[in-house]
Amino acid sequence: MSNNLPIQKIAMEQADNTAVLAVTYSFLPSMLPHFMHMPLWVTGFTLFALAWRSVQSLGHIGAIPRWLLVPLVVVGGISVFAQYWTIVGRDPGLALLTVMTAFKFLESKTHRDILILIFLCYFLLTTNFLFGQSILIAVYMLLTVIIITSTLITINQRDNSIPLQKRLKSAAKLIALSIPIMVILFILVPRIPGPIWGLTQEQRGGITGLSNSMSPGAISDLITSNDVAFRVTFDGDIPPQQKLYWRGPVMVKFDGKTWSQGNTRRVTEVKSSTDKNISNYTVTLEPNGKTWLFGLDIPTRIPPSSFMNSELQLNSIKPVNDLKRYSLSSQLEYKLGLDENIEYLMLADTFHETRNPQTLALGQQWKKQFSSDIDIVNHALKTFNTQNFVYTLQPPRLGLNSSDEFLFQTRRGFCEHYASSFALLMRAAGIPSRIVTGYQGGELNQVGNYLIVRQSDAHAWTEVWLQDKGWIRIDPTAAVSPDRIEKGLDQALKEGSSVFKIGKRSPLLSKMLYSWDNLQHNWNDMILNYDQRKQTKFLNKLGLGIRSWGDMVITLVICMVFITGIYWLIAWYRERPPAIADYETIINRLLKKLSKLGYKKEPSEHVYEYLQRLKNQQNFEDPQLQKIFETYSKIKYSRACSSKM
Repeated sequence: MSNNLPIQKIAMEQADNTAVLAVTYSFLPSMLPHFMHMPLWVTGFTLFALAWRSVQSLGHIGAIPRWLLVPLVVVGGISVFAQYWTIVGRDPGLALLTVMTAFKFLESKTHRDILILIFLCYFLLTTNFLFGQSILIAVYMLLTVIIITSTLITINQRDNSIPLQKRLKSAAKLIALSIPIMVILFILVPRIPGPIWGLTQEQRGGITGLSNSMSPGAISDLITSNDVAFRVTFDGDIPPQQKLYWRGPVMVKFDGKTWSQGNTRRVTEVKSSTDKNISNYTVTLEPNGKTWLFGLDIPTRIPPSSFMNSELQLNSIKPVNDLKRYSLSSQLEYKLGLDENIEYLMLADTFHETRNPQTLALGQQWKKQFSSDIDIVNHALKTFNTQNFVYTLQPPRLGLNSSDEFLFQTRRGFCEHYASSFALLMRAAGIPSRIVTGYQGGELNQVGNYLIVRQSDAHAWTEVWLQDKGWIRIDPTAAVSPDRIEKGLDQALKEGSSVFKIGKRSPLLSKMLYSWDNLQHNWNDMILNYDQRKQTKFLNKLGLGIRSWGDMVITLVICMVFITGIYWLIAWYRERPPAIADYETIINRLLKKLSKLGYKKEPSEHVYEYLQRLKNQQNFEDPQLQKIFETYSKIKYSRACSSKM
């Protein structure tokens, strides 16, 4: 055979202007939520690329030369690496993908390029779930999927005359047909333990405002945050507001200004000398990127995949990078630490000897003045209560000797100011003390009957160790502002800075907001938290005998075949030939009889042509038969007949 065959290269189909503009309009809603997460230069470059390609498609400017695009791509990749010092992970990976997609827009020319951009739009849209999985995000993504699918229909149909409304309607129908399959896959696909996206702590959103260290001003900054920290559903009555202390990081080390956590050990159980006032509840914790779990003082049960340290703080084995739901029991009345380790008590009684000299002198004076530790504690609380201390969200900045400046000069502070100064006074008086941070209180959702605890409920209090009493909670904030503990932050702050409580709105708006939050709570519980345990429980309730992964796979196949069969039947029913009308049946019988007599009608002939042929070829004429055919024609072709007559 000859090797010199006349092989010609087939030209690629060029993309028209409508296709380019349609993909641009699809790409914008796909990327819009990401613009707030990416560097400003990435957002700016993406918008520039879309604008350039759109104007180019209208013929106002030319295409960027390929020799210029190649070095720009290299610069774009290096810029992303310089921004994050990596290209691996949620944020750097998304930035790199966005920049490369923008370059793809600039060099797109053919129909194949446009199809690639459409599929990139689908992929970029799904990455929104890496930043949030709320109902609003799901609804937004559903609407965007309809827009992208309508664009795909436009490109594949190659018909620009199809109205936009019709394209959107067709896309919505396609998405609606996929919903039953989606539900079956959601219910029956075997769940694996752990999150679907194996991401690191840095790659998940929702970071808690608390920290493993505390200094004056750290917690007051959280009061402006409306983010939900967790929601709590109680098995019985909800404890009163003053009992709602949600224990978090405990800090025993102090350098004169900043409190930090010490070295702790794990414990397997909580030893308490009382067993009164047990509260059972379930916490739905938002992702926070930390290992901290929150429970009422004092948790008596350790949830699965977690542990408790010697300071009675609950911790997850892995960082909470996904929604976490766990059940707890807590003792609201307790006595703990009666046999506390002597080394730990010594650590809880140390202080920086050269800082805050006035505070240290006052504490040492109280030690000489009072004969018992409890008298010192009560006198300190009385001092906070009777002297001109102000509970405020806007305290003045403090220097190196923060306790001295607060106690003897400004006397204006938030919970961390009072807790830090009180703990230092106790140590100066020879009483071991430590700081506990967490949350206090919560807002009752009256629709769902559960508590909403927000970042604005962050709080700090102290614990002191007393002989024969162990560790007891002392909240100096309650001495200055009892309303903060008994009624909540909104009632305590006169400045009106915290306006996040739903109950502060009008009754109608409050009910609507409570209903929405309850819907989000149920979404978290039933959809986002649909894990292996919930799947097993739900399938057992169905009573279908689904007990193993094999049963799930078999049931999944049966359901998919069933759904496919239903869709086939619907398509067959819609495309089936129309039923034969009665007048057609009558006329067919007549034609069949005439055919037996030798007067056969050709399929392509009209009845008038048929009669005319009979007259011309066989001298056949029957007025009655002609009247029958005329009546048939009037019924079937009424418009045509009326135009002829």
